Amino acid sequence: MYEAVFSNEFKKQLKKLKKKDKSMYERLEKKIKNILIEPSHFKHLRNVLKDEQRTQLGPFVLRFKVSENRIYFITFRHHDFAY
Repeated sequence: MYEAVFSNEFKKQLKKLKKKDKSMYERLEKKIKNILIEPSHFKHLRNVLKDEQRTQLGPFVLRFKVSENRIYFITFRHHDFAY
Protein backbone atom coordinates (compact mmCIF):
# COMPACT_ATOMS: atom_id res chain seq x y z
CA MET A 1 0.00 0.00 0.00
CA TYR A 2 1.12 3.53 -0.72
CA GLU A 3 1.56 6.51 1.59
CA ALA A 4 -0.70 9.51 0.95
CA VAL A 5 0.75 13.03 0.75
CA PHE A 6 -1.69 15.93 0.42
CA SER A 7 -0.79 19.33 -1.05
CA ASN A 8 -1.81 22.45 0.86
CA GLU A 9 -4.30 23.31 -1.89
CA PHE A 10 -5.83 19.82 -1.63
CA LYS A 11 -6.15 20.12 2.15
CA LYS A 12 -8.01 23.43 1.79
CA GLN A 13 -10.34 21.92 -0.79
CA LEU A 14 -11.08 18.94 1.48
CA LYS A 15 -11.86 21.20 4.41
CA LYS A 16 -14.22 23.30 2.30
CA LEU A 17 -15.86 20.21 0.78
CA LYS A 18 -16.46 18.62 4.18
CA LYS A 19 -18.49 21.66 5.25
CA LYS A 20 -20.45 22.10 2.01
CA ASP A 21 -21.10 18.59 0.65
CA LYS A 22 -20.72 15.73 3.12
CA SER A 23 -21.79 13.01 0.66
CA MET A 24 -19.20 14.10 -1.96
CA TYR A 25 -16.57 14.23 0.79
CA GLU A 26 -17.36 10.61 1.71
CA ARG A 27 -17.20 9.56 -1.95
CA LEU A 28 -13.82 11.28 -2.23
CA GLU A 29 -12.52 9.45 0.85
CA LYS A 30 -13.50 6.09 -0.71
CA LYS A 31 -11.84 7.05 -4.00
CA ILE A 32 -8.62 8.02 -2.17
CA LYS A 33 -8.59 4.62 -0.45
CA ASN A 34 -9.01 2.90 -3.83
CA ILE A 35 -6.17 4.95 -5.30
CA LEU A 36 -3.87 4.04 -2.40
CA ILE A 37 -4.52 0.35 -3.06
CA GLU A 38 -4.24 0.35 -6.88
CA PRO A 39 -3.08 3.64 -8.47
CA SER A 40 -2.24 2.11 -11.86
CA HIS A 41 -5.96 1.59 -12.52
CA PHE A 42 -6.55 5.31 -13.14
CA LYS A 43 -6.05 7.38 -16.29
CA HIS A 44 -2.65 8.90 -17.04
CA LEU A 45 -2.58 12.49 -18.25
CA ARG A 46 -0.55 13.75 -21.21
CA ASN A 47 1.62 16.67 -22.30
CA VAL A 48 2.49 19.10 -19.48
CA LEU A 49 0.73 16.92 -16.89
CA LYS A 50 2.26 13.64 -18.13
CA ASP A 51 3.52 12.61 -14.66
CA GLU A 52 0.03 12.85 -13.18
CA GLN A 53 -3.06 10.71 -13.18
CA ARG A 54 -6.71 11.55 -12.70
CA THR A 55 -10.10 10.17 -11.81
CA GLN A 56 -13.54 11.70 -11.89
CA LEU A 57 -16.26 11.98 -9.27
CA GLY A 58 -19.27 13.38 -11.06
CA PRO A 59 -18.27 16.77 -12.51
CA PHE A 60 -15.11 16.92 -10.36
CA VAL A 61 -11.59 15.73 -11.14
CA LEU A 62 -9.07 14.40 -8.64
CA ARG A 63 -5.47 14.78 -9.85
CA PHE A 64 -2.63 12.86 -8.24
CA LYS A 65 0.95 11.79 -8.87
CA VAL A 66 2.58 8.46 -8.00
CA SER A 67 6.23 8.48 -6.97
CA GLU A 68 7.90 5.36 -5.57
CA ASN A 69 5.80 4.39 -2.53
CA ARG A 70 3.97 7.73 -2.17
CA ILE A 71 0.94 9.21 -3.85
CA TYR A 72 0.78 12.98 -3.98
CA PHE A 73 -2.78 14.29 -4.13
CA ILE A 74 -2.60 17.58 -5.99
CA THR A 75 -6.08 18.97 -6.49
CA PHE A 76 -9.80 18.21 -6.47
CA ARG A 77 -11.70 20.70 -8.61
CA HIS A 78 -14.56 21.03 -11.05
CA HIS A 79 -13.66 19.68 -14.49
CA ASP A 80 -13.73 23.19 -16.02
CA PHE A 81 -10.94 24.34 -13.68
CA ALA A 82 -8.96 21.13 -13.00
CA TYR A 83 -6.44 21.33 -15.81
